[in-house]
Amino acid sequence: MIIAPKTLLMINATALLCACSVPNAQTSSNPAGTPLAAPIVTPEASAAPMAMEAPAVVIAPPPSSRASNARAGVVTAGDINDTLNLPAFLRFQNTASDGLNLRKANLTEPVMVQLRGPSGTPAPGVRVTLRRPGAADPFYDGYSGVDGMISVFPATLGQSRMRNVELRAFPGGDGPAIVKTLATSTTRQAVTLPVESAWAPDFLDLVFVVDTTGSMSDELTWLSQEITQITRQAQSAAPGVDIRFGLVVYKAPADPYVVKSYGFTSDVGQFTRWIASERSSGGAGGPEVVADALNTAVQLDWRRGRGERLIFQIGDEPPHPLRTRTYYDAAQTAAANGIQVFGLAASGVEAQLEYLMRQGAVMTGGRYLFLTDDSGVGLSHAEPTISCYQVTRLNDLVVRVLRSELSGRRVEAAPSEVIREVGSYQNGICRN
Repeated sequence: MIIAPKTLLMINATALLCACSVPNAQTSSNPAGTPLAAPIVTPEASAAPMAMEAPAVVIAPPPSSRASNARAGVVTAGDINDTLNLPAFLRFQNTASDGLNLRKANLTEPVMVQLRGPSGTPAPGVRVTLRRPGAADPFYDGYSGVDGMISVFPATLGQSRMRNVELRAFPGGDGPAIVKTLATSTTRQAVTLPVESAWAPDFLDLVFVVDTTGSMSDELTWLSQEITQITRQAQSAAPGVDIRFGLVVYKAPADPYVVKSYGFTSDVGQFTRWIASERSSGGAGGPEVVADALNTAVQLDWRRGRGERLIFQIGDEPPHPLRTRTYYDAAQTAAANGIQVFGLAASGVEAQLEYLMRQGAVMTGGRYLFLTDDSGVGLSHAEPTISCYQVTRLNDLVVRVLRSELSGRRVEAAPSEVIREVGSYQNGICRN
């Protein structure tokens, strides 16, 4: 198993969350600072198919000599929003699902819309429902996202063979609806509203799902140097927003625990202590319980209403082949409940996990993030199978993602922040 800068992402995330916390937050859903049930092992995670192979203990190789040069802010990463590049993703999905023998989400006949105000300005944060024309009840009830985008795949929500959809937008909250009947299409359609709209979420529920197997230890050192810088940069990300932090950690079937959930807390100090209490150990270079961990995170007590629900999942090893359906089901449940999944791929991420993470991000409106070799930190990182991306520092990227979601406006890297560019990139869209 290639040493994977995964822990790096875990601590990086902690710092970002610290920056977004509400001052003097006192409440916590778990004041004792211990897991809700230690350990929590999901029923599926302990199923026979996963326990059949008892992996031998493998000692991870020593870190690259480059690790001694690690310093704050040098870890680099890129990302892709596959929903903004849906035709290209569908081509990747068709090829990869066959080659890897993995389940393919039905992304045909999507609802791709951008809401705009009367001046043409994007309208994020508008409540929207979708229903079959003539149906009494909607099959989707949510909010327009970053830049007023709505990207919904009815077939993943149990609504297949839908050529047309009735969209109802409520720019004034619960007042009169703007009703449009639209054709489902991969081409994004614009809908103009009579009033302007801005996104001011009431809350942010932010959960990290983290692999804590043995390949994490070296990256913990690197990430611990990132905390201060990320905190300073992200302090304006969520002023006044009520934030809760959640943590789910996971290992491999033969390890001391399989999946452990700490639940939610509003105390960022407690969240930091949760992470500090974890030790990278175990793992055998084989399947890890990434699918069951995502499913555990999706089942947490998420808040409903006008807010942000985000999962950042960190890992590099795919689940057991018999558990990939669990990953798909968890992403499907997340999409139905307005929870966005952001995959953060570490080191030599395997093709199966890249596929699962990217498909899960598309289904839920998230993004796929990945480490790159530009920092010179750690061993080699796998190149993603995408045609364009920009490389920046990881801490800057995570801050931009969070600010985009909380402000409703996509935040791009400043030219001075871009270390390298692959392909023809323009505001998240690949032009090549």
